[in-house]
Amino acid sequence: MKNPFSEILNRTALHGWIGKNRNLLMVQKRLSAQLPGKYRRAFYRTWVLSHMGVRRKHVRLPAGTLTPLTIKISPTMRCNLKCLGCFAGSYTDREDMRFETIQSIVEQAEEIGIPSVGILGGEPFLFPKIFDLFRAHRKIGFYIATNGTLVTAEVVAKLSELPHVITAFSVDGFEELNDKFRGRGVFRKIVGSMKLMKAGGVAFGFSTTVHKGNLDEVVSARYLDFMIECGCLFGAFLPYVPVGTDPAYDLVCSEKDVAVYYKKLDEMLADRSLLVLKEGYSDGTFLNSGCGAGHTLHITSSGEVEPCNGIQFFKDSILTSRLKDIYASPYFEDIRKLHPVDHRECLVIARPREVMEVVERHHAGETHLDAMSHLVKYASRFERREQRLPSR
Repeated sequence: MKNPFSEILNRTALHGWIGKNRNLLMVQKRLSAQLPGKYRRAFYRTWVLSHMGVRRKHVRLPAGTLTPLTIKISPTMRCNLKCLGCFAGSYTDREDMRFETIQSIVEQAEEIGIPSVGILGGEPFLFPKIFDLFRAHRKIGFYIATNGTLVTAEVVAKLSELPHVITAFSVDGFEELNDKFRGRGVFRKIVGSMKLMKAGGVAFGFSTTVHKGNLDEVVSARYLDFMIECGCLFGAFLPYVPVGTDPAYDLVCSEKDVAVYYKKLDEMLADRSLLVLKEGYSDGTFLNSGCGAGHTLHITSSGEVEPCNGIQFFKDSILTSRLKDIYASPYFEDIRKLHPVDHRECLVIARPREVMEVVERHHAGETHLDAMSHLVKYASRFERREQRLPSR
């Protein structure tokens, strides 16, 4: 039975938190102006109160295992683009997840109190029944990671009736730089889609993969201001992880690079109406939990369950095992143990050799072709780079 005072306490804590942070006050004001009232209230319940613990259930999981705040699913690995940094390869609709399977996953997530589910890909809007899924599960938050090229007025009209669904557009710089990595004409399509979303009163944001090739451009006041102008209410900055079919090892930012651009983002966001999540490394600041490997999970379209979409190795399949059992498994527990402190760093980038040891110890299989050979190559490059760095 839900504690009748829990929502009151969480609302009080939330208002106190917002009141002490100028950035949050600015975001709240813009959210109120940009989103219609009925939509905004439902959005608030799903994406704010639920993640503060109002709707999370107390489920008996093995000792020391906390229910994750989110999980990620790729119902299809098909995509109409081929971008740098994508962990997907080339797939057909034969590899798509069965709709009954994704329904079951979401139901299991609801049972153990997970408040949100990420829909990745491939390109999520290529999955035929994606809106059927959203309509069937209105008490859980969904976030869609899309390349933005398939968002039409019809899509926006559907999303305007689904305030528990938010959309993040993948964009990696302004036109010239973004299209260098994502394809000619993609930037203009993304901006057009953002305009449709803003006009439709739908909550959306952006997701930017940061690497040495775009670092100066995307971590800038000009870039943040453009995203705000387009209507983005939130954004995420993710470090480039060298996975996928053709990883570019030399583009990976160092830990020092990340620390510098995190600090720069904090300074720029202090007086801007944009909520930003910094992913990959935790510096202990607002909305930054760092690497989520093992603390969340990613389910491929074939049902294989990875600790994250960067650690492309699995022990169990959602087709034969329950979600809570996989999350509490020895393999996932050993991945979590690689994070010695709360300030978590991307394991693929910072500790590839130790990831390899866990994978080999548990005889985990690859979810993507050549995943181990890519990890071995990066580990050797990482070790050489560390040897060149001065001792701390």
